[in-house]
Amino acid sequence: MIISGYKHFGGRQVEAGALKNVLAHLGVVAPHTGQPFSDALLFGVGGGIGLGYFVYASASYTTLFVATRITTEETRRPGFLQAMTERLGIKLVAQKSSNAAGVEKKVKQALSAGRPSILWVNPLGLPYPGTPNGYHTLVVFGVDDESGDVHLADRSAKLLTISRSEFAAAQQGGDPPRFRTARVDVPRPPKTAALKAAVRQGIRDCCAQMQNGFGPKNFRSNFGLSALEKWAGLLADPKDSRGWPKFFLPGPRLYQALTSAFDQIENRGDGGSALRSLYADFLDEAAGVLRKSALNNVAGQFRESERLWGRLSAALLPDSVPVFKEAKRLMVKRRTLFEKKGLAAQSEIRSIDARLAEIRARMDYEFPLSAGEATDLFSGLRERVLSIHAVETEAIRALKKLAG
Repeated sequence: MIISGYKHFGGRQVEAGALKNVLAHLGVVAPHTGQPFSDALLFGVGGGIGLGYFVYASASYTTLFVATRITTEETRRPGFLQAMTERLGIKLVAQKSSNAAGVEKKVKQALSAGRPSILWVNPLGLPYPGTPNGYHTLVVFGVDDESGDVHLADRSAKLLTISRSEFAAAQQGGDPPRFRTARVDVPRPPKTAALKAAVRQGIRDCCAQMQNGFGPKNFRSNFGLSALEKWAGLLADPKDSRGWPKFFLPGPRLYQALTSAFDQIENRGDGGSALRSLYADFLDEAAGVLRKSALNNVAGQFRESERLWGRLSAALLPDSVPVFKEAKRLMVKRRTLFEKKGLAAQSEIRSIDARLAEIRARMDYEFPLSAGEATDLFSGLRERVLSIHAVETEAIRALKKLAG
């Protein structure tokens, strides 16, 4: 069961990219261009960028989570992807299974009808680089029972073929969306009026979450513009138990926080910089859809934000520390190799992973910053986070005025 003629691969962000590829395969075009939908437009229609800040800690494990797209409820119903499709008048049929065998059965049912499936997986279970600390979606367009191969489209520009055992392993663990699949029923082409309404609603959702946060009141400060303020405050607070001077002492925990934050900012999508480049592209396209040239000006503000996010990620692992500079370079190289070469880069990626593991192990006994140098690093990071907050506060304020 392999869909003949499937040829749509790659994506700038996993969820928008998966939908883009499926819609292109089905021959769906955007009404304002007559061409397949772009990742950027779909991303923005779903709500676009966001911001979240959390630290998860246990006796044996600590991780820093930095959300870079809008936060949505992801249960049986796929919140982010559902927003994109519903707003465009496209029918997305989501299904939940209890195990990997159930998922394969649903995938094959869709394939027998000539439909690719969108699937949520655990990025850590993939045999190639997945989304760091985030949801990961991909497209399944073939299952070969004779060879045992599963044919995938993902963020790589190349076709990906993995074994059925690897396919099953990628569905174990991870976040609640596991064992969830979705198919797109053949839709009628979205109308211009529906597209305009979808673009406006996506912008409104982005502005609302960035200004008001997400979820219960006691958690809202962890999201949106407030999350940037919270992060900046914790970077310089020596008294708070989760303040960086107290919680992230020089050593492996601090190294993990710095590399994790860098990875999430730069390697969740093409272009890095917390997906701000992707959102700026959406706003430029939205300006044409809505015939509001002022949106191009806001896109320019987000390109400034993109630049500042890039400076923040660079400062997390400063070039003045050789081992930090190397780790930073290797993490980006790992992503770009996969994007360009797909599974043909597996050997190079394994070598990178081995070297990154060596560097992590070295942090247990040879961390390159003293306590004073770490404090200086935190101070510099705080100023960069606050500069992002200032630019995005103004950008969101301007964007909200244009979304009416």
